[in-house]
Amino acid sequence: MRKTNISFSSARVPFYFDGSVKKMLSLVDKRNSVIITDENVLAYHGSKLKGWKMIVIAAGEEHKQLNSIDAIIRQLMDLKANRSTTLIGIGGGTVTDITGFVGSIYMRGIATAFVPTTVLAMVDAAIGGKNGVNFGIYKNILGIVRQPAFLLYDYSLLSSLPADEWKNGFAEIIKHACILDPGLFRMLEKNNIAHYQRDNSQLDRLIKRNVMLKSSVVQRDEFEKGERKLLNFGHTLGHAIENNYN
Repeated sequence: MRKTNISFSSARVPFYFDGSVKKMLSLVDKRNSVIITDENVLAYHGSKLKGWKMIVIAAGEEHKQLNSIDAIIRQLMDLKANRSTTLIGIGGGTVTDITGFVGSIYMRGIATAFVPTTVLAMVDAAIGGKNGVNFGIYKNILGIVRQPAFLLYDYSLLSSLPADEWKNGFAEIIKHACILDPGLFRMLEKNNIAHYQRDNSQLDRLIKRNVMLKSSVVQRDEFEKGERKLLNFGHTLGHAIENNYN
């Protein structure tokens, strides 16, 4: 496991690359931590999470709504979570968004950390502190920019990822290349997804390169007053299409 600290205007965030879920034990107090994950992650990787306090939510973007937040907060209260509790979001972008949002409002803010389990979350959703939920058909209209305590990357969690989710993640990687890194674009033209699935070291380098690309933009414009809007390239139109055609 390799640690890289990235400083944003509001916080210095450790990124742990090529790590393991087991390493959480050295990063947080297990007795006062709560994992938020979804049914899919639990089904595939639940054996790695035994013994942790856990809140399990339904999988899917459609559950990124205020009623899910309400249910999680009720469970946190049942678990006697306090101001010293750390929330750990283990999942894709929906889980990390929800975890960050809940952590920012519960007891006026408690520590959160992310263990992304999809390529998309590893290179985009978990990075940069944007934590939001949808309101009806309006995506991420409720939220906050607040950096996590750390991010932990365990590539073994990608073993359960469906082919379409690999494509979704690489679409984001291609987007980063189009905006910020022509050299990365040329490299992606030469290598298909299977190349990175076969070679963990190549995948690690690719993930880290994209983390640094996105983080560099966030460092310059953490609260999206200017340059960070570039990262919405393709998304604005895409969300409109989603809303109109379900």
